[in-house]
Amino acid sequence: MDREGGEAIERQRVDSDSFDLPAVLAQLDRREPIEQRAAVETIRDALTDHPGACIPTVPKLRALLETPELECHESVAYCLAELADESPADVAPSVAVLVSVTDEHASRPATPELLRCLSTVAAERPAAVADHAATVADVIDRRSGYDHHGLCLFRALSMERPAAIEPAVPVLTDALAADPESNGVPTLSALGRVARSEASLPTLEFVEGAMALVDHDEASLRNNAIGCLADVASHSPLAVEPASTDLTAALEHDDPETRANAAVAIARVATEATAAVDPAREPLLELLEDDHERVRANACVALGHGRVEAAADRLTTLARADPEPRVRDRAGWALGQLSS
Repeated sequence: MDREGGEAIERQRVDSDSFDLPAVLAQLDRREPIEQRAAVETIRDALTDHPGACIPTVPKLRALLETPELECHESVAYCLAELADESPADVAPSVAVLVSVTDEHASRPATPELLRCLSTVAAERPAAVADHAATVADVIDRRSGYDHHGLCLFRALSMERPAAIEPAVPVLTDALAADPESNGVPTLSALGRVARSEASLPTLEFVEGAMALVDHDEASLRNNAIGCLADVASHSPLAVEPASTDLTAALEHDDPETRANAAVAIARVATEATAAVDPAREPLLELLEDDHERVRANACVALGHGRVEAAADRLTTLARADPEPRVRDRAGWALGQLSS
């Protein structure tokens, strides 16, 4: 039996000053499903005020997930997800079981909470989840729609283990195409990190989706799209060259992060397509006087890759007098490019 409902039960209520851990652990050990469900609900009640006190219940909650006759798997999964928020290290040893249960019961209502749990662990303990990336990708692919927490799991893994999520690239690509506004922020972040790593990309289909978001009104979506294109351009500049016009327009955006990301994307495209800088010359020259140091620094790099001789005097001034060391360094590098 694999249901999430069942008869009403009475449970041990938790006040603001007490949580009887030994009693709850003993109740979880009983073989009567009603007693076990009551214990799970007691833990759920306690999580608001006493999450730390509930940590020792993790192994027993994990075991309940593998109990098919239990009718509260969704509550068990919720408890584990909340406990992962409290202490990812204590939930990390349960990852293999959580992934296995999720894989076996992908359509179960508990799966979103299990994916939330795994995503939280991945953010703090990526090594515990990295080897399961392919299985999680398959689960997300089999489910209806694309679970946000599952996509965030890959974003979390990509921060330290980008090569581990290579098997998830097709699923992330499909999720981006299916609903860019809902799925774009985590998928673009994850795909970009894979692109700039040493991992081999099985597809670059997502580049087209990223290009379509370069002028999006939502800042996080727009900046992740441009950042993803910059990451792709670090290894495949020509794949991003068709976005040069839109990236040039982004150089004049009010958001400094957008301007900075667009400048670095153009710079990387110019490593193999110098002409990509041509339509962006004037905006890039203006960015040398931008108030934000990252914008100025990235504009220097783009102008250097584009061999823009008209920038020489301004680059010389920046190399000597800019208050930020990073800008002085990039300006000096760009001058070297002009004279090489």
